[in-house]
Amino acid sequence: MKNKFKILYAVIFIAILVFINFSINKTDYKKEEEQLNILKDAITRSAVQCYAIEGMYPPNINYLIENYGLSVNEEKYVIYYSVFASNIMPEVEVYIK
Repeated sequence: MKNKFKILYAVIFIAILVFINFSINKTDYKKEEEQLNILKDAITRSAVQCYAIEGMYPPNINYLIENYGLSVNEEKYVIYYSVFASNIMPEVEVYIK
């Protein structure tokens, strides 16, 4: 009888550990997703600010970094910034390396 309870307690303990591990991984994923959204929003806001001040969208990300104080961790993120025309909002995508 005692062995059955030991096995039951071990199974419950392992199930709790698995649940905690799953929860932590899900939280990390949500955090990374939120960081991507924050960076994309910052790029978009900087591009709109550039358009409001200069009358054109910036030609590339480096222009925003140099002239509008945008900060990007280039070791962690890859940015897809595509400009069709200087008066059309650029397409912005952010990915984790």
